[in-house]
Amino acid sequence: MQEASAINKEHDKPPQKTRGFWLTALLILMFIANPLTAFAYFTSPDVIVSVHPKATIGIVYFFGVMSTINFAIAVGIWCWKKWAVYGMYLSVAIAFVINIYLGVGILGALFGLVGGLVIFLTTRNRWQWFN
Repeated sequence: MQEASAINKEHDKPPQKTRGFWLTALLILMFIANPLTAFAYFTSPDVIVSVHPKATIGIVYFFGVMSTINFAIAVGIWCWKKWAVYGMYLSVAIAFVINIYLGVGILGALFGLVGGLVIFLTTRNRWQWFN
Protein backbone atom coordinates (compact mmCIF):
# COMPACT_ATOMS: atom_id res chain seq x y z
CA MET A 1 0.00 0.00 0.00
CA GLN A 2 2.84 2.36 0.80
CA GLU A 3 4.39 1.67 -2.59
CA ALA A 4 1.21 2.72 -4.38
CA SER A 5 1.04 5.88 -2.25
CA ALA A 6 4.69 6.68 -3.04
CA ILE A 7 4.09 6.12 -6.77
CA ASN A 8 1.04 8.42 -6.69
CA LYS A 9 3.01 11.12 -4.89
CA GLU A 10 5.80 10.80 -7.45
CA HIS A 11 3.26 11.02 -10.29
CA ASP A 12 1.62 14.13 -8.79
CA LYS A 13 4.87 16.12 -8.75
CA PRO A 14 5.07 18.81 -11.42
CA PRO A 15 7.74 18.25 -14.07
CA GLN A 16 11.18 19.61 -13.31
CA LYS A 17 12.15 22.98 -14.73
CA THR A 18 14.86 21.99 -17.22
CA ARG A 19 16.18 23.70 -20.33
CA GLY A 20 17.19 20.58 -22.19
CA PHE A 21 20.31 20.04 -24.26
CA TRP A 22 19.43 22.07 -27.38
CA LEU A 23 18.17 25.17 -25.58
CA THR A 24 21.15 25.11 -23.24
CA ALA A 25 23.57 24.64 -26.15
CA LEU A 26 22.04 27.50 -28.14
CA LEU A 27 22.08 29.85 -25.17
CA ILE A 28 25.72 29.05 -24.38
CA LEU A 29 26.57 29.65 -28.03
CA MET A 30 24.75 33.00 -27.81
CA PHE A 31 26.67 33.89 -24.63
CA ILE A 32 29.93 33.37 -26.51
CA ALA A 33 29.15 34.46 -30.07
CA ASN A 34 27.19 37.67 -29.46
CA PRO A 35 29.87 39.54 -27.49
CA LEU A 36 32.51 38.46 -30.01
CA THR A 37 30.31 39.50 -32.92
CA ALA A 38 29.50 42.85 -31.31
CA PHE A 39 33.21 43.45 -30.74
CA ALA A 40 33.93 42.72 -34.41
CA TYR A 41 31.13 45.01 -35.61
CA PHE A 42 32.26 47.89 -33.40
CA THR A 43 36.00 47.55 -33.99
CA SER A 44 36.14 46.63 -37.69
CA PRO A 45 33.11 48.06 -39.45
CA ASP A 46 35.15 48.91 -42.55
CA VAL A 47 36.02 45.25 -43.10
CA ILE A 48 32.36 44.27 -43.02
CA VAL A 49 31.42 47.12 -45.36
CA SER A 50 34.09 45.95 -47.81
CA VAL A 51 32.58 42.44 -47.85
CA HIS A 52 28.98 43.66 -48.25
CA PRO A 53 28.93 46.70 -50.56
CA LYS A 54 25.31 47.60 -49.66
CA ALA A 55 26.20 47.75 -45.97
CA THR A 56 26.82 51.14 -44.44
CA ILE A 57 28.73 51.94 -41.28
CA GLY A 58 25.35 52.65 -39.68
CA ILE A 59 24.02 49.20 -40.54
CA VAL A 60 27.19 47.59 -39.21
CA TYR A 61 26.92 49.51 -35.93
CA PHE A 62 23.22 48.58 -35.79
CA PHE A 63 24.23 44.91 -36.05
CA GLY A 64 26.70 45.53 -33.22
CA VAL A 65 23.88 46.92 -31.08
CA MET A 66 21.69 43.96 -32.07
CA SER A 67 24.44 41.54 -31.02
CA THR A 68 24.59 43.27 -27.64
CA ILE A 69 20.81 43.09 -27.31
CA ASN A 70 20.91 39.41 -28.33
CA PHE A 71 23.27 38.74 -25.43
CA ALA A 72 20.69 40.30 -23.09
CA ILE A 73 17.98 38.24 -24.78
CA ALA A 74 19.98 35.06 -24.13
CA VAL A 75 20.30 36.02 -20.46
CA GLY A 76 16.55 36.63 -20.33
CA ILE A 77 15.76 33.26 -21.88
CA TRP A 78 18.19 31.61 -19.45
CA CYS A 79 16.20 33.29 -16.64
CA TRP A 80 12.87 32.05 -18.10
CA LYS A 81 11.55 35.44 -19.29
CA LYS A 82 8.83 35.53 -21.96
CA TRP A 83 9.91 38.98 -23.15
CA ALA A 84 13.26 37.48 -24.13
CA VAL A 85 11.67 34.81 -26.32
CA TYR A 86 9.59 37.45 -28.08
CA GLY A 87 12.70 39.63 -28.35
CA MET A 88 14.52 36.76 -30.04
CA TYR A 89 11.77 36.44 -32.63
CA LEU A 90 11.89 40.19 -33.31
CA SER A 91 15.68 40.19 -33.55
CA VAL A 92 15.69 37.29 -36.00
CA ALA A 93 13.03 38.97 -38.14
CA ILE A 94 14.95 42.27 -38.25
CA ALA A 95 18.18 40.49 -39.17
CA PHE A 96 16.36 38.55 -41.90
CA VAL A 97 15.05 41.74 -43.52
CA ILE A 98 18.44 43.47 -43.34
CA ASN A 99 20.24 40.41 -44.73
CA ILE A 100 17.86 40.34 -47.70
CA TYR A 101 18.53 44.06 -48.25
CA LEU A 102 22.29 43.49 -48.08
CA GLY A 103 22.08 40.83 -50.76
CA VAL A 104 23.09 37.90 -48.58
CA GLY A 105 20.65 35.79 -50.59
CA ILE A 106 17.56 33.94 -49.51
CA LEU A 107 19.47 30.85 -48.31
CA GLY A 108 21.87 32.92 -46.23
CA ALA A 109 19.01 34.95 -44.80
CA LEU A 110 17.00 31.81 -44.06
CA PHE A 111 20.00 30.34 -42.24
CA GLY A 112 19.73 33.31 -39.87
CA LEU A 113 16.25 32.11 -38.91
CA VAL A 114 17.61 28.85 -37.47
CA GLY A 115 18.22 30.40 -34.04
CA GLY A 116 14.62 31.58 -33.83
CA LEU A 117 13.36 28.17 -34.93
CA VAL A 118 15.47 26.40 -32.29
CA ILE A 119 14.19 28.82 -29.63
CA PHE A 120 10.61 28.15 -30.72
CA LEU A 121 11.04 24.37 -30.75
CA THR A 122 12.86 24.27 -27.41
CA THR A 123 10.62 26.68 -25.49
CA ARG A 124 7.13 25.70 -26.66
CA ASN A 125 6.91 22.69 -24.32
CA ARG A 126 8.46 24.69 -21.47
CA TRP A 127 6.34 27.82 -21.87
CA GLN A 128 4.63 27.26 -18.49
CA TRP A 129 7.97 28.00 -16.78
CA PHE A 130 8.42 31.38 -18.46
CA ASN A 131 7.11 34.47 -16.75
